[in-house]
Amino acid sequence: MVHLSQIKLQFGHQMLFDGASWSIYAGQRIGLVGPNGSGKSTILRMLCGEITPDEGQVIIPQGVTTGYLPQHMDDFNTDQTLIDEVMDVFAHLMKAEKEMRKLEHEISENHTPELMKRYDRLQELFAREDGYTMEARARAVLSGLGFKDEQLSQSVRSFSGGWRMRIALARLLLIHPTLLLLDEPTNHLDMETLIWLEKFITDYNGTLVIVSHDRYFLDRITDHIAEIYDGKVRVYPGNYSDYEEARAQRLMQQEAEQKNQERRIDQIERFIERFRYKASKAKQVQSRIKYLEKIQRTEVEKLGKSIGFQFPPPPRSGDPVVAFEHVMFDYGKGPVFTDATFQIRRGEKVALLGPNGVGKSTLMKIISQELEPAYGKARWGYNLEMAYFAQHQLDQLNPDLNILDEVWSQSPGITQSAVRSLLGQFLFSGDDVFKPVSVLSGGEKSRVVLLKMMLKNANFLILDEPTNHLDMQSKEVLAQALDEFPGSVLIVSHDRFFLDMLVTKVLWFHKGHVKEYPGNYSEFQQWYDEKFNPVLQNTKTSDSRPDKIDSKTRRRIEAQERQKKSREKKKYLEKLDKTEQKIDILQKEKSEIEHQMNGTGFSALTPDEMAAVTRRYQEIVKTMEKLEYEWLILTEILEE
Repeated sequence: MVHLSQIKLQFGHQMLFDGASWSIYAGQRIGLVGPNGSGKSTILRMLCGEITPDEGQVIIPQGVTTGYLPQHMDDFNTDQTLIDEVMDVFAHLMKAEKEMRKLEHEISENHTPELMKRYDRLQELFAREDGYTMEARARAVLSGLGFKDEQLSQSVRSFSGGWRMRIALARLLLIHPTLLLLDEPTNHLDMETLIWLEKFITDYNGTLVIVSHDRYFLDRITDHIAEIYDGKVRVYPGNYSDYEEARAQRLMQQEAEQKNQERRIDQIERFIERFRYKASKAKQVQSRIKYLEKIQRTEVEKLGKSIGFQFPPPPRSGDPVVAFEHVMFDYGKGPVFTDATFQIRRGEKVALLGPNGVGKSTLMKIISQELEPAYGKARWGYNLEMAYFAQHQLDQLNPDLNILDEVWSQSPGITQSAVRSLLGQFLFSGDDVFKPVSVLSGGEKSRVVLLKMMLKNANFLILDEPTNHLDMQSKEVLAQALDEFPGSVLIVSHDRFFLDMLVTKVLWFHKGHVKEYPGNYSEFQQWYDEKFNPVLQNTKTSDSRPDKIDSKTRRRIEAQERQKKSREKKKYLEKLDKTEQKIDILQKEKSEIEHQMNGTGFSALTPDEMAAVTRRYQEIVKTMEKLEYEWLILTEILEE
């Protein structure tokens, strides 16, 4: 369908693509992945014609239409209402409908073949493109993306950046292009809208290329993964989990090939060193030297860097950390929620779920004591130190400071070298620490805010979408650090894989109430669907991850694994011991033959006897080489 052929593209001193080729076939649903800065957004812009490569071709056949949703957008420069802005995608149909109404009036007064022909042609176009349902479709898409009926008459200018991104997405989904290109579309969506988008894309019958750091989302909607690495594009069949497994196998194979090659090179170098000055071996030495000069060294691909850190042990807080009883809040326009009753215990990792507008942000502000409840009881544990991460904090960083000074301002009592060491764990090394905050990307700002939060040494962390700008590796590192954090954590996130790695309890909104569910996100969603959304049971795509097992079963499985590893280790140790014994025996016999061959008695042997001794010596050398290689493999296995 679409082909990129031998693409080369350079930005400044960085070569983004160097001879990259990629074929995209009709109907494929492709997740585009790669390290930060590898060119994912750039390749989408090439596919939609915004960027032309320095060399190579982007071949898009006639009839293929493209729709592109960028990660960052310019503001909408329009005073149109929301519904009018979205209905603009049907401008040609609305024009056709207007002309049809005009023709109907003319035909009623003057029924000519020419007028009927024009009318039939317009009616065919209108019916073919489903013009009779265009407004209904627009309203359905806007509703699915979280817009309420009363917002349809609002000016587009009145919506925030995240909601404007949804407006652009609505227009794209209604255009229904042949090739749909989406760059991080889930960053501004809540959980319910994300699930709706999953279903919409599942039913979409065009070709999809999507950049996303949400592996759960990619697992559910993709059937191919295209990886950008070292200026090339590699395509894997299957979803993201399949890609991870295939990539891990490839890396293991590369490591094994590299080890085998290093052993072979080591053997050759030892041979060269041993016989370098021996005239009878000069020819063999030279051939091996030439071999080493020509050999193509096997390299193992390097994974992209990710943040790495641990939260420092915080002071111990009281238990429960937060306890709400029938809490209600009202801004004066009617209650946001009427009954929030729950507890967050010390050490718990809790998810807060609910669609936009139900009061998640308000509840978090009450928990963080920025707001006071209008009614009900709210209690906090003693010695409680809270730290709040929110997306708006990215804009509150001081643009006039560099990264080092911005972070250091949080804890001026620690040394500069300590701050720089921490910055290194968050991927700011060398002169990067002197970059002005004003030029940082969203991901870089997120890492700065996370580090400043870590330095507060709080025992209760409140996190509002902490993973929005982090890559997959960094998300997993953050989840692990939070899991090991001995304090309490409350998280709002639409990243379901991240939640499943971490949380053990869910707080959720239902008809003005905030309720508790004991379990992770997947367990909650399954329970919720069975109880409240039975229709979704028929439309949900299968989740390939294993069900959560109880701790007793897990301990039994882990014990069985330890026993298995212990038996395997014992078997390898016995084999290693036998191999060493065989080598010792052969080494002793080899030394005796060498002593015999170097002695005066060797020349007194008959030719047949000399040939027999030589053959035996050669057999010993060959057997010892095999045994030594076997010994090396066994040693490496035991070390691993």
